[in-house]
Amino acid sequence: MKRICLGTMITLIYQSRIRNTDTIKAICDGIFAAYGLAVGDYNKELPSHLKSGHDPAPGGLIEAARDLTMDQIDKGFELYVLPLIHNDKHEALFRAIKAVLREDTTILGTTLVGRTSGFEKDNILGSDTFDESALLANVVTYAITSTENDKLSANIRELSKGYVDGFVGSYEEIHFLTPVVDQDQYSPLKRTLKDPMFDRIFKKATDITISGMSNPARACVFYIDPSNCQFRFRDLKDFIINNIGSYVFSRAQTKRILDTTKNPSSIGSRAMLKFVQKYGSGAETVLGEILLYVFMEQELDAPKIMSRIELDEYNRNTVSKSDGIHLLSVDRSGQPFHQLVFGASDIIGDLTAAVDRAFDKIVKIKDNSEDELSMVESTTQWTIYDPEATKYMVDLMTPKRGGSGKPDMAFGAFLGYTIKLDKPETDSQKYRTAVKDQLIRDISAVQPHIIELIRQHNLNGYSFYFYVMPFNDAPNEKTSIIRDLLNGGGV
Repeated sequence: MKRICLGTMITLIYQSRIRNTDTIKAICDGIFAAYGLAVGDYNKELPSHLKSGHDPAPGGLIEAARDLTMDQIDKGFELYVLPLIHNDKHEALFRAIKAVLREDTTILGTTLVGRTSGFEKDNILGSDTFDESALLANVVTYAITSTENDKLSANIRELSKGYVDGFVGSYEEIHFLTPVVDQDQYSPLKRTLKDPMFDRIFKKATDITISGMSNPARACVFYIDPSNCQFRFRDLKDFIINNIGSYVFSRAQTKRILDTTKNPSSIGSRAMLKFVQKYGSGAETVLGEILLYVFMEQELDAPKIMSRIELDEYNRNTVSKSDGIHLLSVDRSGQPFHQLVFGASDIIGDLTAAVDRAFDKIVKIKDNSEDELSMVESTTQWTIYDPEATKYMVDLMTPKRGGSGKPDMAFGAFLGYTIKLDKPETDSQKYRTAVKDQLIRDISAVQPHIIELIRQHNLNGYSFYFYVMPFNDAPNEKTSIIRDLLNGGGV
């Protein structure tokens, strides 16, 4: 019986290698580097001994696989392992991994093969679309931390010399869904928000794959770094003020203001005036709509088509149910693939309630899909883009004979809620750790409810991108933050 273990994964990757990677050591160099280690620091026989099952995984590698975050390991595989794989072998490698997993009866269907939720065995076997580096990072991490490599040499030997080659040209579909290297280089529709302060203000607690879905579904949880056991929102408010122009104005409006005034600062002042005029009498939902825009652009790398404030301004005949519309362009097995991501947002005290209210909006968007898609098609007539982007959008929204169809619909959601620690903590440093741990527990607890709502509303055919953020007191802070902005940005 073939088994998942470190020797198996080294063997499969070695059989998938590029031509100038002719040694087992080169493969181990890449794997060890992904965990921040150098295989050269060990004895020179280690690579071949790991591949054959003669040696166990070294303690330093096991420790690194347990201590590093999965984001760090994922990035390591993207940098050091994926470049070792031959262009013609990526799909074959994944078919081979699935075949070994299928045969390995020691791994139960519900077993998490790695550390990232969503990579359970049954979920991997039932999927045909993967984040390539994330799956490799999780399976290899599982092989390092959860199997005894030195006891599986006989199982490793079952992998014949041409095992991976046997999956080249197979009819089993494998797709890799990853963001294009740089959206701004790929598409004339440029991102309107690219602020380096984002990574300093918004800290990522976890990034999980929603398990059991036919299409990609992810949830990313962020938080503002707390001080004195509370979230402080001064930097968040400054971030919004500094970028309010890109939220309020279309690309063409921004260009017209610059051409007229020759003064970049006038964009922010005019945007703030428009913001005050629009929301001065009430702003119950505005913070969620703005943060949805921020995460769609900065984290998902999906340029806006229209923000909520623009939807209200331009659509006098059709009322959009969405809190914003963005375009996500990804590379799917070497071919461009596009999604129109329709947004929903909600900030309320309870995370489950925020999920429920966001799905209420999502269902309304789906039920209104013809009008929503027609509205996107109409944007090409409204001079909200520059000429090159307008032509790009016309081509994108016009089906080609024998070519690709219109972009798929997808959904993005921002969810804000009041965090409640399982155990109170008054030490500031311990509070930071407790917050991150609580966020991971909270999103894991609500994941089954998200899956149930997707199935209940027959939304399995759509992709979902969730962005979650905690507040001290969500119902009050969602209005007090906006009120401060409307009153001049005071803290």
